[in-house]
Parts: sequence; structure tokens; C-alpha cells
Amino acid sequence: MTTLSKQDWIEAAMQSLVEEGVSKLSIVKLAKRLKVTRGSFYYHFNSLNDLIDAMVKAWESDVIDKGFAMARASADTANQEVRLLIEFVTRLTDRKDLVFRQWAAQNERVRQHMERLDTKRLAIMTELFQRLAGSREKGEAYANIAFYGYIGCLNSYPRPSAKRQKALSLEILELLCSDLNKNR
Repeated sequence: MTTLSKQDWIEAAMQSLVEEGVSKLSIVKLAKRLKVTRGSFYYHFNSLNDLIDAMVKAWESDVIDKGFAMARASADTANQEVRLLIEFVTRLTDRKDLVFRQWAAQNERVRQHMERLDTKRLAIMTELFQRLAGSREKGEAYANIAFYGYIGCLNSYPRPSAKRQKALSLEILELLCSDLNKNR
């Protein structure tokens, strides 16, 4: 008999969510996908909500926390930090951000997580852009432009390729920096 870890269940649920969508995510279907009984699931989780919490926590750690931390640790300036974030985000091949956003429209628990994560990301980006702009107000405005531009790219059809998203993001950054230089 196969012994699965909590992480195995989280990874299988993420894969199912991305490949098949929210409607296919259930304890029974995951157990079938993993070729185990539902009892294995309940050994690690009390409910599907516990699994949702674990999935969001894993995604937050792997993508959001690590991406911002990597950019901060590797950059000497705020401009470099923004460029590294652009590089990190446009290299991501997973669709988890989009899938979680779509799921949030249908699930209150996921919506609450997305609200918390968007607030967290926007706060970090606001602080970063305030350092870049040297101004609280401009930093907040630039962070909103960057963040909501990213969300717009995720939700547009046809969705821009990663290469195009990167080019657009760098173009916006250049415009913002140009604006800053004119007003100094």
C-alpha cells in the first residue's frame, strides 16, 4: 500500500486544480487520482478546507514569499529589485495565480485568502515603489499600476506570452522612471 505525505496530497490537488479546474477538485477524485483510499486524506487533513488552506500556504511560500525575498536579497537598488521581480513573475510557468483568482469567485474561503495575499503583495510592492519613487504618494500610485497591470494580463484574452508580459512590464517601468527623472 502506498503511503502518501501531506505534501503529496497538496501537490496532487494543485496539479488537479491547474489541469482540470475547480469542479474536479474533490477528496474522492484526488484519492482516485493518487490510487489510495480517502482514509489517507483524512490522516493528513480534517476537511477539504484544510487542504485549501495548505494549498494556499504552499503557493504563498513558493511563489509570493520566495519571489519577493529573492528580489530583495539580490538587488542593490529599488530599480533592480523591480526588474528582478518582473523577471521572476514572467518566468513562472504555473497558472496558479489565475486559477486561485477564478476559484475565489466561487469559494468564500479562497476569496478570503486571495484578499489577504493581494493586500500583502500590494503592501510589499507599495513599499518597494515608494523607495523607487522617493515619494509615498507616487510609490503607492506606481505600485497600483504595476499590480493591477499584472492582474489585467492574467485576465486578458488572448493572454500575453511571458515574453510579452516581461516587455510590457519593463516598458511601464521605464515610463515610470522617466516620469520620476523629469520631476526631480
